[in-house]
Amino acid sequence: MATAVAQPLPIDVEIPADRLPPGPRLPATLVTLAWAVAPTWVMDRCFKRFGETFTITFAPSGRKLVMISDPDAVKTVFTAPPDIAPSAAGASPVAPIMGPSSVITLIGPEHMRQRKLLLPPFHGERMREYEDVIVDATKHSMAQWPLGRPMRLAQRTRAITLEVILRAVFGVEAERMDPMRDAIRGLLKPVQGPALLLSALRRPTLERPTGALGDALDRLDSVIYQEIARRREQSDLGERTDILSLLLLARDESGEPMTDSELRDELVTLLLAGHETTATAVAWAIERLVRHPEKLSRLVAEVDAEEGDEYMQAVVSETLRVRPVVPFVVRMLTEPLTVGGHELPAGARVVPSIYLVNRNPRIYEAPGEFRPERFLENEGGRDVNPYSWIPFGGGIRRCIGASFATLEMKLIMRTVLRELTPSMPRRSSIFRRGEWNRRRAITLVPAAGARVVWRKRV
Repeated sequence: MATAVAQPLPIDVEIPADRLPPGPRLPATLVTLAWAVAPTWVMDRCFKRFGETFTITFAPSGRKLVMISDPDAVKTVFTAPPDIAPSAAGASPVAPIMGPSSVITLIGPEHMRQRKLLLPPFHGERMREYEDVIVDATKHSMAQWPLGRPMRLAQRTRAITLEVILRAVFGVEAERMDPMRDAIRGLLKPVQGPALLLSALRRPTLERPTGALGDALDRLDSVIYQEIARRREQSDLGERTDILSLLLLARDESGEPMTDSELRDELVTLLLAGHETTATAVAWAIERLVRHPEKLSRLVAEVDAEEGDEYMQAVVSETLRVRPVVPFVVRMLTEPLTVGGHELPAGARVVPSIYLVNRNPRIYEAPGEFRPERFLENEGGRDVNPYSWIPFGGGIRRCIGASFATLEMKLIMRTVLRELTPSMPRRSSIFRRGEWNRRRAITLVPAAGARVVWRKRV
């Protein structure tokens, strides 16, 4: 059987500062501390001072990131040959957790093989089979919401998307739901802690985590491998619609199936990349809507009319623009490449900043404002450059689950808004204009968990 192998880690090359775009002159330790606490503040400050391209140096590794936010420069990086600008995700702190066979950590032909095997379950009518799963999970969660008093919505949306992962991706049946749920939650807790963030500042490693994180990963792996073995033995495998079953049946161009270790890595990847991110995006959307009642009213009117989802799609797109969950992606140059007018040397880490691209004032009028109308064909007049809106990345490594995530966001919001109406808590003066970004592992989440009050619609 063809088996994906661990990719070589990008080599840290000592590049003289004068060969890279300028950046903050503060000591790297201070910049790193600021970045750890408030990465979007650092990016905003650097953008104002240096423009669309700048370099940030981190301590203690001395690693340098060249951040770009010009859509044309981003296009150059995303469309560069994959052997010239490969992903550096294999050196990210989550790489040892996802595993060497993950579509996110792989590069080159192995990445394309895994990508082709994963694409079918996330395209076309196949996704429609998961709609009832999403709606049912949402209604089950709503039944337990404390109406009339403040609630941290992000906690509830994470419960919804976890339920969706268990049913749509793993296809776990009721009697095995609790062990799988407990194992996943056991892993997510240490993954979202400070240890993972601190590891990102050191030199990369593919060694399996130890300590609490390693123990949690062992427990999850045990449950996953048991589920894979059980599924392989089921006589109705060809009739099932969950993603695990579809991946078990998938074959590459040579007719080879995925191995158990490859399946494990992709399932963990779908869990980490598709669970927290979608839950956070829904929480951000409601956080934005309760601070813009006129936009909330327009969305509710469309939901009630049941005559389309044009404005819902605009709300989703604008939320992902103004509050992207993942702030950037990283590419490591193996050859010199001219990016945004800068001749960058081999070894440079180029970082398309999702956060800054989506807020580029040269592209978006009043970029910090929440205006779903800018995505409406008859009202927005938005720049149609596909590299000016990149919440899911771009190029051959664009997020495979983008369509599924969008569908899930729409269905969760539609299901909730048909029965409930949200408002801001009265005592929220500090967040009156909006909750700021807080780092949660590698994602950006609402600082207060998207606090909102829900009431029954009248």
